Amino acid sequence: MKDIEKCQIHEIEHTSKVDYLWIFIDRLGLRRNRALKMFRDRKDSSVDASKIPEKIGLKPGELVEVRSEGEILATLEEGKFAGLSFMPEMLKFCGKQFKVLRRINRYIVEGEKSKCIKPRNTVILEGVFCDGSFHGGCDRTCFCLWREKWLKRV
Repeated sequence: MKDIEKCQIHEIEHTSKVDYLWIFIDRLGLRRNRALKMFRDRKDSSVDASKIPEKIGLKPGELVEVRSEGEILATLEEGKFAGLSFMPEMLKFCGKQFKVLRRINRYIVEGEKSKCIKPRNTVILEGVFCDGSFHGGCDRTCFCLWREKWLKRV
């Protein structure tokens, strides 16, 4: 599988496959259990992820803040929340404010057999793109997909 096929968009469709995050960490020479420990250590143990609302009904133009790294990591299981991976490229946006560009109601996954995916509680933010640093230097500049649980209104 090419690196470009391992981006966040393809993770929703292939949720039963090995999480791409660990694939890329392994490519950097780290072992899976070391990577898991690294992310466990970075979780904010004082955060009760069940108290963070899953849906907040964001609309285009609303100002939001990306939750802290610890808060987001507390919502993840094996690097994902509700089938959508939190990509390493997204860490640099934690704690920063952005406007919601639009809600994502459906998108097409490219490939041999194109497929329409209908995610729930997912938005894209103005000016927030994947830089491809963990995807083999991919230069497609895709929008990062954000679960509403990873954001809070300002």
